[in-house]
Amino acid sequence: MNNFRFWISALVFFLLTGVAAAQITSADERYKADILLVVAHPDDDTLVTSYLARAIFDQHRRVAVVYCTRGDSGSNSEGRERARALGLVREIEGRRAMNFLGITSVWFLDGRDTASQDVLVSLGVWPSAAVLEQLVRIFRLTRPEVVMTWLPSSVAGENHGDHQASGVLATEAFDMAGDATAFPSQVAAPVRQFENALEGLIPWQAKKIYYFTDAFDTGFMQGRGPKYSGREISRSRKVSYLQLAAQSAAPYYTQSPDPRMNRQTEAGKDLEAIVGKLQQSDYFPDPVRLWLGKSLVQSSVTGDVFEGVRSAPISFAPVKRPVPAVSLEMQIELGGPWGFYREFWGAHELQSLRFLRPEIAVQPNDTLTIPLLFRNGSAAGERVTASVILPQGWKQKDTDPQTEVPATGQATLQLRVIAPPQENKKFAEIRVNVVSGGGFDFQTSVFVKVSPYVAEQLK
Repeated sequence: MNNFRFWISALVFFLLTGVAAAQITSADERYKADILLVVAHPDDDTLVTSYLARAIFDQHRRVAVVYCTRGDSGSNSEGRERARALGLVREIEGRRAMNFLGITSVWFLDGRDTASQDVLVSLGVWPSAAVLEQLVRIFRLTRPEVVMTWLPSSVAGENHGDHQASGVLATEAFDMAGDATAFPSQVAAPVRQFENALEGLIPWQAKKIYYFTDAFDTGFMQGRGPKYSGREISRSRKVSYLQLAAQSAAPYYTQSPDPRMNRQTEAGKDLEAIVGKLQQSDYFPDPVRLWLGKSLVQSSVTGDVFEGVRSAPISFAPVKRPVPAVSLEMQIELGGPWGFYREFWGAHELQSLRFLRPEIAVQPNDTLTIPLLFRNGSAAGERVTASVILPQGWKQKDTDPQTEVPATGQATLQLRVIAPPQENKKFAEIRVNVVSGGGFDFQTSVFVKVSPYVAEQLK
């Protein structure tokens, strides 16, 4: 008799919960975000933390954060942990940092921290398709109005390939999350009580995407988006936004220039002096400069982040991808990351980024590889020769390289040059020339700074 009652009760429970589940058609408001921040590593958030403090404490915006990696190949200023153990430590640090700001929606994805300046290397080492799927899922779960992420471009600065990769994938997710045919199992209605395949999410089109960068000089972003001073005083907290940013960053012991400052900050000692020291070491940018990548609502370029943003959803806005022109002649372009970005900006309607010039920074005596891509649309093969005109102090590693470009085919060529031994904070222009047996001429330039504070190039 008792068994019979148990099974009857269980049947009623499953029927009732099944009916209840079928009646739930709205999204879960607990995870709704006004801003979704997508970065590569725990502590990348410090680039915009003073703005986030403003948005959270004084504008009452809801913020969610995605770290595409756990930073497991970074340095450790505090302890002996390295590799995957360091990744666990940095995940703890990231959660504690966000907790100070009241951010509890925090995700760490499956990218692997990869030290280089080449976005293609990071995208290749990461399970980038899986990270993209995870990002689209989080977009649909949090339904952000505004997305903030790293500038998808090569810059003369720290220029970490992972930073660039997170910006690339966040842009792709921005353009995909509203498309019901992208990762369709995420938006398919569940058909079972205990579902493990179909997710029941809602397609979501975010309204704006903003970029930030760790370039040595962010003056090129002037007029491309809003800027926010961290020196202004928070109405609710009665201290500067920079001081709030320093308190948020205090848990990042492993990445700190001096963990003693982190302990002082957590103890509330000498906060203004610590903020000054951190600014001298370029730890916090001020002001925070943002670049408006695209806006799907009426908004001025330099207006406030939430200008034109309303709470109502907007329709999916598919990108209009350009149709590549077919050429019957030889075409020569910069390859590698620079060539990738030229195609990427066009594919995602990022017209404002297309004026950015090819630039990078290298260490003294480092080797810079300049890749060239040849597309031959003609019916005859052609031999091409590349050469460079170098600034004073630079050296060419190889004699002028040549290659044969087959008929209706492609070829690549690499020019390798060696930086001078001295640091140079000014841009040097490296001019590239290509000539062919058929008289074809091609010229382009790459702009380079020499700095000891950047990653080495892949040789």
